[in-house]
Amino acid sequence: MVLRGCLALLLFAVAAAAEEGDRVDDLERRVEALEKDKQQAQQERDALKAEIENYLAKEEGLGLAIVLRRGNVLATIQIFGDVGAGYRNPSPPGKGNSSFFLGQANLFATAQIGERIQVMSETVVKTSAGTASDSINFDQERLWLSYAFGDLLTIKLGLEHGPISRWNRIYHHGRWLEMSIERPFLAQFESSGILPLHNSGVEFSGRVRTDAGAVEYIFLVSNGRGRVATDPQKVSDRNDDKALEISISFVPTAVEGLRVGGGFRWDEIPPNPDDPARTGTFRQIIASAYVEFRRGPFEVIAEIAWVEDRDRATMTTFGHHLAYIQVAYHLDDRWTPYTRFDSRQMETGDPYYAPLGRDTDIWEWLLGLRHELADNAALKIEIAYGREDVANGGGGVRERGYIRFGVQISWVF
Repeated sequence: MVLRGCLALLLFAVAAAAEEGDRVDDLERRVEALEKDKQQAQQERDALKAEIENYLAKEEGLGLAIVLRRGNVLATIQIFGDVGAGYRNPSPPGKGNSSFFLGQANLFATAQIGERIQVMSETVVKTSAGTASDSINFDQERLWLSYAFGDLLTIKLGLEHGPISRWNRIYHHGRWLEMSIERPFLAQFESSGILPLHNSGVEFSGRVRTDAGAVEYIFLVSNGRGRVATDPQKVSDRNDDKALEISISFVPTAVEGLRVGGGFRWDEIPPNPDDPARTGTFRQIIASAYVEFRRGPFEVIAEIAWVEDRDRATMTTFGHHLAYIQVAYHLDDRWTPYTRFDSRQMETGDPYYAPLGRDTDIWEWLLGLRHELADNAALKIEIAYGREDVANGGGGVRERGYIRFGVQISWVF
């Protein structure tokens, strides 16, 4: 009996030890599984971080952004803003020499959906100076969806900034993005400028890499311009003729930081029944070229554009050209002095620009200093001298000089 009891105890101990061993093995397997899950989670976090960094790196001048992710959608949201003050002598018509100004608030949102689809929206609340009173306007400046087949072809549909101006393509409505307080004459928007810079249509773009460098192209079919220069026809078209625009850029391998390119645009502008001088259509042809160089502390961008308007009713042709060169030197991460020479030469009497008072010449030379108050806020100070044509009261124009001073604080978050 004693022997049988000892055997029973021994068998029980063996079974208990085996069970304990199984428990240990199970615990070890669970620890190992948890460790694998932890490593996998870390890898997923690292992959997501890299994906976000790569995505942000593709966006030119993106600055700081709120980054959101849900499923295969990676979104960024930014808000731009600016305020400032200025002095001009002689003063603008009906205005004082000095004034404070409220710039604009810009909601910029973009989302990457999977690997090929991207959507973008840019909504701006901005102020406009009127003869009787100033106003605040709400405007949808850009809204598009693109599908990337690869480096060779991306198709974009919607409202976008046109490529006829390099400045217009890389600097959008957020003033923090731009080195200077104001855009050059060539790149001013339709509310005050000469070129059509907003286009609703379909865009084809791509990039071809060669041993000599990269060639980039953009081809655009859009609604074209409206009856007046201030109408970009974002949601409709007053005629069946569509504007055609093409831009070619080259980034050479041999010269780091250099980019050159140019563009061409053809458009048939509809007649204006409210203007006796605009009984026929206008054929507008625009050609442009640019040089951009960014290397080390140097930053240089220069553009020139030729505009030819032909009144098909009178067969009269008007020619204009605009140009600027801007040079900046980054002393360090915070201080950047810059200078710009800016010119707009217009042939007087063009019925498309004369009613707006834009068929006059003006040139300006400015000196500026930009200081980065923080990673997402900048202070800009400028002083400029220029000469402009103004009406002399007898139907002609006279030239006069002017000076201006401006200060601006712009930000993004």
